[in-house]
Amino acid sequence: MKYDQFEVEDFLNDEFFIQWVKHPGDETDHFWLKWIGEHPEKLHLIQKAREIILFIDYKDKSVLSDKYYMDLYENIVEKSNITIPDHEVKFPWKNWHKVAAILIVVVSSVYCLRHFLSNDKMISSSDVPEMITKCNPSGQKTGFRLPDGTVVYLNASSKLTYPSVFKEDERRVSMKGEAYFDVAEDKERPFIIETGDDIIKVLGTSFNLVHSNNELKVALVKGSVAYEDAEGNTVRIKPNQMLVKDKNGKVSKTPFDMLEVTGWKDKYLIFKDDGFVELSSKLEKWFGVKIVSDLKVDSTWSYSGVYHDKSLEYVLEGISIASDFDFKINQKKITITNPNNK
Repeated sequence: MKYDQFEVEDFLNDEFFIQWVKHPGDETDHFWLKWIGEHPEKLHLIQKAREIILFIDYKDKSVLSDKYYMDLYENIVEKSNITIPDHEVKFPWKNWHKVAAILIVVVSSVYCLRHFLSNDKMISSSDVPEMITKCNPSGQKTGFRLPDGTVVYLNASSKLTYPSVFKEDERRVSMKGEAYFDVAEDKERPFIIETGDDIIKVLGTSFNLVHSNNELKVALVKGSVAYEDAEGNTVRIKPNQMLVKDKNGKVSKTPFDMLEVTGWKDKYLIFKDDGFVELSSKLEKWFGVKIVSDLKVDSTWSYSGVYHDKSLEYVLEGISIASDFDFKINQKKITITNPNNK
């Protein structure tokens, strides 16, 4: 008989299965974990068979006395209020695994079975929810919904980690990079974002958050946000205010341009008096490319422009015309040069 045709008593009479339960190893783990993955409908049978084996303490390659099993049989029958005719009391002890299994299954409902497997290779006995990580490389942006209904737009070169199920008293996530949050309102469970040693705490609101290179920027669109540092100091900001924490730990509040700060989620690539280094960094992050340049620019050089959902070539054409340089695109490598360097 194949394993997919087994019932509980069959598993209890299978030496290979018993060996795995009693003495799991790499070989048996590999087989049974793969088999359960391919036959999830048999999981409840595997669980019950395993618990029975552990419950009655199967012995390896040993036979217990007939008296022991007769006592076990009589105790189970007595607890189950089953009347057994005299001629049915005797049975072949060579199949004791199967007999014991049938008897114990009858009364198994009176026992609390332990969690299936104590080791996390299969089903965890812990109530800790699975942690999910969304990670975007350069050139990629994603939008998704968290378990509570909060909508997140995750920018390129950014990472967000959150549980598959939030706790009853809070909704806690951690992030690095840049993201726009439209937080679902829940007055009983604050939404908390960990950014290193600092946290951002909200109830229901929309805001843009940047956490990169030991700097923090929180631009509030609507609602209310509280920033809290490692010492417990709290700063609140209002809509159209941006909280900025610099590399030295200094915190300040300032107005901000909505399109410039949050436009990226709607495919707006914006340059505002950007120097060449900053411009190159934005292009690399936005398009997932590498820029190589021997361009000689004045220290006062800057560029401003707005591009909505445009290709890399289109953007480079616009910048090159305004700034008088040449460029060459070779897959993910961009080479920028002065015209006189041809």
